[in-house]
Amino acid sequence: MNRAPLSLPRPWRWRGVLSAALLALFYVLPWLRWNGRQALLLDLTARRFDLFGWTLWPDDVGVLLGLLAVLAVSLALLTHLAGRVWCGHGCPQTLWMRAFDGIARALARWLPARVAGPATRLSWLLLSLWTGITFVGLFSPIQDLLGAATHAGWTGGELFWVLFYSAATYGNAGFLREQVCRSLCPFARLQPLLTDPHTPRMLYDARRGEPRGPRPPALGGVLGRGRGLLDAVTAQDYVFRAAHPLLAGPMPTFSADRLGDCLDCAACVSACPMQLDIRHGPQADCLACGACLEACAQQQHRAGFGPGLVRYCSPQRMAGQARHWWRPRTTALASLLLALLACGAWRLS
Repeated sequence: MNRAPLSLPRPWRWRGVLSAALLALFYVLPWLRWNGRQALLLDLTARRFDLFGWTLWPDDVGVLLGLLAVLAVSLALLTHLAGRVWCGHGCPQTLWMRAFDGIARALARWLPARVAGPATRLSWLLLSLWTGITFVGLFSPIQDLLGAATHAGWTGGELFWVLFYSAATYGNAGFLREQVCRSLCPFARLQPLLTDPHTPRMLYDARRGEPRGPRPPALGGVLGRGRGLLDAVTAQDYVFRAAHPLLAGPMPTFSADRLGDCLDCAACVSACPMQLDIRHGPQADCLACGACLEACAQQQHRAGFGPGLVRYCSPQRMAGQARHWWRPRTTALASLLLALLACGAWRLS
């Protein structure tokens, strides 16, 4: 049967491209030049910070702290309005985990199994080492750093920090992985305080998807074959039963034409870097990276169903209510950001 090509919601089509672009930007940053100097150089030895032609000296520490405060409040406001887009698309832990996974998949596809494992670990090690060099190159001129590596050798401090950040990259992205987000990241613990029912997050449409289960091909989705959506109470009852089989008892048996659109294939769980089941409801550890959305959309496409069983929206939108842009947290965070910007403008004037 011929079907139209898979069409993801527009923001998610660029997920991989955005990750690659952000990683490339990090590796390129130390090599950018501005008026004959390294464009971004936080030179602690010279007590001079060069930020694309803007130079900060020790007596400008207030400006630097103000800039950090503006960035922190901006991140909080972004999280409040748009959800965990930083965690899912901009956080270094997410980017390097995705890079490590991409290397592992590519080598497993191109090389025999007995070679792919050692080649993957070697590739991770080389990428981690270059990451450590690049990071130190933001604090010590990158050209001098690489020149010293091939001639005089690094100082003890440079060698320590290159090895430290290389080991941190390899350990966090290759071994600790989701435990960094789940147990070590302070922002992951703070972000629930920034959200409310109008903040977007990854959600499973239980009214359309339940009751879940495999079914014959070409049966059609619930909207196409006229079954329609379940009421919210019944849908959540099926979700609870599926999530707590020992407590709720076995699920009833349904004929194929009464099943929802969820194929119960667990593709969303396998794709999730945190190994969460989005069908169990909103979860604090969800990074909103879109991996479950993409995996579910592919399975729904193969089954001939429409998209959107897993989608990124607020609980209020999922329930059919209008979205409110201005809420108490919005007002508080926006006011704080404007106050910081006004103070910064007065300080620089």
